[in-house]
Amino acid sequence: MSPSPHGEAPDGRSPDDRCPGVLRVFPAADGGIARLRFPGGRLRPADWTALAAIAADHGGDVHLTSRGNLQVRGVRDEELLRRRVDEHGLLPSASHDRVRNVIASPLAGRLEGHHDLGDLPERLDAELLARADVTALSGRFLFGLDDGSGDVLAHAPDLAAVAGGPGRPVRVYVAGRDAGIEVPPGDAATVLVDAAAAFARGAEGTWRVPGSGDLHDLVVGTLSDHERTSAGATDPRPTTAVEAPPVGWVDTADGLVTLLAVVPFGVVPARLAEFLGAVERPSTVSADKVIGVHGLTEGMAEQVVRVLAPMGMIFDAASPWVEVTACTGLPGCDRSLTDVRYDAADAVRRGALPVAGPQHWVGCERGCGYTGRGARVRATVDGYRVDRSSDTP
Repeated sequence: MSPSPHGEAPDGRSPDDRCPGVLRVFPAADGGIARLRFPGGRLRPADWTALAAIAADHGGDVHLTSRGNLQVRGVRDEELLRRRVDEHGLLPSASHDRVRNVIASPLAGRLEGHHDLGDLPERLDAELLARADVTALSGRFLFGLDDGSGDVLAHAPDLAAVAGGPGRPVRVYVAGRDAGIEVPPGDAATVLVDAAAAFARGAEGTWRVPGSGDLHDLVVGTLSDHERTSAGATDPRPTTAVEAPPVGWVDTADGLVTLLAVVPFGVVPARLAEFLGAVERPSTVSADKVIGVHGLTEGMAEQVVRVLAPMGMIFDAASPWVEVTACTGLPGCDRSLTDVRYDAADAVRRGALPVAGPQHWVGCERGCGYTGRGARVRATVDGYRVDRSSDTP
């Protein structure tokens, strides 16, 4: 489906909102980009199997995104893509293709202080799908569901619900900040979608909820209409939450094991996706591009590491790949000044990273994929420049 001759996308959005979907494939130098949404980053084994088959038709890889979604690049046959996606049931609504951006804490309910979110991601998705008044949301609008550890809030979602623990309400955040509003967990999905619909009605081309101003106040006012409990309650984020490693082996509260891993540049080859499906355990992908495989016995976890580590999954928290991400760069993106991923991988290989800690390498001022976490290592005509988060928009 191509843009109209009047410069407007088929769904009525400004062409500047270029986030791809399945029905709106974004053209890139290496072929089309199609993005699939898995609300909460929750995947079933069958989803990995389906993604492997889809990727094998287009480019051969599955790519993790900073919205907790997955995408394929190198799409040449859009009809084939849509047929495969439909066969596997991965597009529940054509009209809501790009608005189902929901990230959730992957360890919710699995560690002390990481409160259970239950089926809230699924209920939020169902509420979105049932509402025609949210289809005008931009592809960048982000919902967050935080287990109280703050991992999702770190990404400043437009609207977020933060779990307060058993028997406690959830607290609502707007543009990454506490709105001072609490609602029962059972109402959270409806409340968030009502606020998103109010934003969509007043957005007038604005993609994300601003931190202040009339549009921000409109969203908060809509939330206030739904409030069920005292607005003066204490922030529910606990100080005693068990801290988990960014990747590695995690013994969970149920006596089982979660494995967390990254892959360089968030690229999952189709063969690796097949093996993730074969594990036959629930998994997650996070906005930090971390893959989680959950509910494993110790024996299963040992076997997963033995098989998947040689295939490129990194379980070592000391690996520089835990900290280094990058945009596509050349040759996949013709806006880039250089082959960013080659340069970043070379710096990792030589132990010559330009800055310690989290860093996202980008090939131009656009800075695709940078979420504000850590430094931005930006290509210029004079070489790379390191921008701190406080220096970037």
